Amino acid sequence: MLLGAGRMTYGRAIRAGYAEVGFDDIPKLGPRLLGGIRRFGGSVGSVGDVARDFGVSKQAASKLIDTLVIRGYVERGTDPEDRRRLTLELTERGREAADIGWAASDRVDRELEEAVGAAAIAQMRETVGALVALRDS
Repeated sequence: MLLGAGRMTYGRAIRAGYAEVGFDDIPKLGPRLLGGIRRFGGSVGSVGDVARDFGVSKQAASKLIDTLVIRGYVERGTDPEDRRRLTLELTERGREAADIGWAASDRVDRELEEAVGAAAIAQMRETVGALVALRDS
């Protein structure tokens, strides 16, 4: 529950950043996908891979991608080296939204560091990383 509440803190900050510039049309999981594309690049594998990574159905992942394409945040394509792989490239609007999300997350990180200190954050990240690794083992 604490992890979920913490995630909501980041989500609220990102949504507030979006609201300041009028990006009120990004669907619920959109910030995660935009931020992930910005961080890791556009080759996302398949809709099934997105669904698995986000813990949603293939239909929900497909709808999320379609919505972001229709609203001008991403462009969909196929990997020229492997036509089975889906690529999603951020448009200028998508890059701006991803940057806003990262800036909002950075603000939350700075506030958290002021509240508990860098050492506590490092320990928390190590602990949560170990928790995630348990899922993957």
